[in-house]
Amino acid sequence: MSEYIHRFSRFLKKNETAKGLLLIGIVLLGAVVVWGVIRVALNTEFPILVVSSGSMCPSDPSPCTLPVGSLIVIRGQDPHSIQAGPACDLPAVGPSAPGGTLGSIIVFRPYLDNPDYLVVHRVRQVIILQDGSLAFKTQGDANSGCDPWRYTSNAIPANQVVGVYQSTIPIPYLGASILYIRDFMATPTGVLVVVALIVALFALEIIEPSKKGAKPPAEPTTATVTDEKPVVPRSES
Repeated sequence: MSEYIHRFSRFLKKNETAKGLLLIGIVLLGAVVVWGVIRVALNTEFPILVVSSGSMCPSDPSPCTLPVGSLIVIRGQDPHSIQAGPACDLPAVGPSAPGGTLGSIIVFRPYLDNPDYLVVHRVRQVIILQDGSLAFKTQGDANSGCDPWRYTSNAIPANQVVGVYQSTIPIPYLGASILYIRDFMATPTGVLVVVALIVALFALEIIEPSKKGAKPPAEPTTATVTDEKPVVPRSES
């Protein structure tokens, strides 16, 4: 085993690109492990999300609840702990809000055939269905009425709730940058950029060994001249 490790170490020393790819792989593996730990700790498959629409940001003078680009933390909770806010059509925040409980902000899947599409809205009413399970009427703080989801009582079933909003990570522009990169990578230009970077890496790997193998030009040798006078033997009489 030690021989294989030694050979691999020598290979990495000679191959800078392989060393860089190995480092990237280690970083990605570490990120996956950290992400898995966070998912377990917060009891949800999507513990951190970026808000991508303005439905939770009412116009002035009401404060913006969740601006576009907000990086939010989500936790999976017992559906019975989710609280209802003001009735539909009433503002939950702002000077004209009726006060009282604001209502939990939840993240949920409104469409079972598109599980990657998530919505973050405030709960306005908790409904008990005939089978005893819970469902939630939701509304974005910037919207004028409750969401007309195509389910019983226009409410989201509890088993489609991903988690409950906990807090916003206060790192400016991080969420907006994530959205920009995601949208850019979804375009043909973004794909071309990735392909160009991969080609550039392989091109450097081909060019670098030839540079390393080339011997430096030999320096010209020069003769040295000294000012020492020749020693003439003297004879004594």
